[in-house]
Amino acid sequence: MRRAFHLITATLLLTGCASYERQTHSFRGAWNGGNTQKAAELANVQVYDRSDSRDGVIWLLEQGAALRANDQLPESTYAFDRAEKRMQHYESQAKVRVSKETTALVVNLATVPYEGRGYDRVMLNTYQALNYLRLGQPDAAMVELRQASDEQDAELIRNARRITSARKSAGQYQSNILRTQNDAGTRTQLDRLQPSLNMDYGAFVNPFADFLHALCLWSLSDDQRENAIVSLRRIHDTLGGPAFIADEIELVDGVLYGNKHPDLTYVIFETGVAPVRRGERLDIPLFDRDLPYVAAEFPRLENRGHPLTCAVAIGETKMDATLICDMDAVIGRDFRSELPGMFTRTLASAALKATATKKIGDKTGDIGTVLGTVYQVVSTQADLRTWTSLPKSFAVARVDTPADRKLTLFVGPQKSEVTVNTGRVNVVYVKGFAHGAPLKIHQFRLK
Repeated sequence: MRRAFHLITATLLLTGCASYERQTHSFRGAWNGGNTQKAAELANVQVYDRSDSRDGVIWLLEQGAALRANDQLPESTYAFDRAEKRMQHYESQAKVRVSKETTALVVNLATVPYEGRGYDRVMLNTYQALNYLRLGQPDAAMVELRQASDEQDAELIRNARRITSARKSAGQYQSNILRTQNDAGTRTQLDRLQPSLNMDYGAFVNPFADFLHALCLWSLSDDQRENAIVSLRRIHDTLGGPAFIADEIELVDGVLYGNKHPDLTYVIFETGVAPVRRGERLDIPLFDRDLPYVAAEFPRLENRGHPLTCAVAIGETKMDATLICDMDAVIGRDFRSELPGMFTRTLASAALKATATKKIGDKTGDIGTVLGTVYQVVSTQADLRTWTSLPKSFAVARVDTPADRKLTLFVGPQKSEVTVNTGRVNVVYVKGFAHGAPLKIHQFRLK
């Protein structure tokens, strides 16, 4: 009995920390409202308290995004650099992954350090590139964009390793879990967790990172224009052939053959807020004589807000921006790729705890069963950590810079006037948050 009590007490202590959803409540409120100063302050506090904890990476990502939006670029770059180094450290420890996951099965899957998801890594490098472009460091920006491209390929390998690791950690329940995965009734339940995708760009593909890379390839490097065209053609296929990308290919192709182009202004709209994760408890068959069913909590994605129409006007002429990247789709596709490993880990954890509860009950009677049930409920919470300050979408418009350099920008019902800085190729960057929140607008020059 004493052993059972100690087990439950330890579990309550380890799982009693606030979930990430509750940790980020105040931060998300400030961020969604466009109060970047408050969001940065809150993230700074959390990083100070948690940078060495299992939540260190996710809070460094939130901090980097908040500081960037608040125009604290060196501090943002430093936060992202710390997050990237921590991710690399975790990846170097891959040999002990099975040991870590086995420990987490006994307690809570959220106790495993957050190592960064595929889209986290790509967006980290993309934001770093944008920081460096604003700081006037194009060479550093190109390094980050190449890294973002490499990360999209590397994540395919990482995901396969995660699935293999999850299967190894399942131990004696591996064959039962495989049977469960092939059960029609279970598949119907799991379909409730599958996010609906407006677009499927492919596994771990981020079209905005690719577009920004192509833009920098042709505008910053005279000898990289052919590579820019290759990238743009791939994006054109990925997005289903939008006219804007076709025009971009024609422009760069002309530049490659010596055509001069007018002064150009690209307007990038980063708007809305990314999905969050919610927990959903399901009863899953395990096809075991002693353990026919287990209750397990799984994460599911919950989209926030609705897409906004973005546009640029010169005088009376108005041009809608083209959606380049639906981040709901990017995150949803990553979630789908993650689901097989997540399912295996969650079921193995639930089965292990249910077996422990039964053994405690057999040895100690009703009180042990009650304590064991508490242990199961408390320790089977889903891992709801996710980078909440990512946007909902990226859209882009390109215009010939007018003689007076004045543009009118529209984000849904909001309207802003800007004067484009001097330069042959300029970027006006519009950062939006939840609907109705104030916009943040800045500029940088590529050429």
